[in-house]
Amino acid sequence: MPKLKLSKYEIFGYILIITGAVVLVWGTIKFNLTEELYLDPADREGVFGQYGEFIGGIVGSLWALAGVFLFFATLTYQKREFELQRFELHKTQKIFQQQNFSTLYISFIQKHNDIIDSLVAYDINQSDWRGTNFFVFFQEKVLTSFVQKVRSLEPADKSESALQHIFKDYFTYHFTFYQNSLNPYLKNLSVLFKLIQRYRAETQDQGEYYSFITKANFTQSELFLIYHVAQFNLLKEFNAFDNVFDVFEDMNESYKAEFIIGQELQGK
Repeated sequence: MPKLKLSKYEIFGYILIITGAVVLVWGTIKFNLTEELYLDPADREGVFGQYGEFIGGIVGSLWALAGVFLFFATLTYQKREFELQRFELHKTQKIFQQQNFSTLYISFIQKHNDIIDSLVAYDINQSDWRGTNFFVFFQEKVLTSFVQKVRSLEPADKSESALQHIFKDYFTYHFTFYQNSLNPYLKNLSVLFKLIQRYRAETQDQGEYYSFITKANFTQSELFLIYHVAQFNLLKEFNAFDNVFDVFEDMNESYKAEFIIGQELQGK
C-alpha cells in the first residue's frame, strides 16, 4: 500500500488543529471549569463568559486558520487530480490516434504492395520481370546503357561532369519510358511518408516505428530508383523525406551514381 504523502498545507492545518486542542485543554484547566460547574450559579464569577471569549478569540482563530490551510490542501489535491485526468485523456487520445493511423497505414501499405505486384517489364526475350524484380530490371537497364556508353568514349572525354551528365540522361530516359507504371508507385509512397510525417507532428512521437517499417521493406534496387529520382529532381518530395526520415541510410553506396561514376573513372 503506497504511503500517504501530506502536503504542506495539510501539515500546517493539522498543527493548528492540535495546537487549538492543546490550548482548549489548557484553558479548561486554567479557568478551573470543573469546579465552576459544581458552584451555585449565584456564586459564579462569569468564568464561562471569559472562557467563551478565550475559545472564540484564540482557539476559534487557530481552527479557522487551520480550515483555510486544509481548504488550500483540498484545492491542491483537486489540481493534482485534474492533471492526472488530463494526462490520462491525452494518453487515451494518443492511443486512439495511433489506432486510427495504424488502420490507415496498413491500407496504404497494402496498396503499396499491390502496386509493386502490378509492375511488369519485358526484356528482349519477352521474359517478364514482375513485382520487385521490376526494379532489378530497371536498374540493370540504366547501368548497362551507362556502362556501354562510357566504355565507348575516348579516355580524354571521360570527365566526371561528362559521366554525371550521361548517367542522368540514361536514368531519365528509362524512367520516362516506364513513368506511367512508376508514377502510382512513387505517388503512393510520397503520400505514405507525408502521412507518417503528419502523424509524427500531431503526436510528437519522434520514435514512431512506421517509417522504420516502411524503410525496412525497401530493396536495394528500389532505393536505387528512389535515390536517383530524388537526386535528379524528378520527384522533389523525396529530398525532403530523406532529411526527415533518412530514407537512404541503409542504401548500399555502390548503388549510388557517385560511386558508379567513380568506378568508371578509375577504369574498373
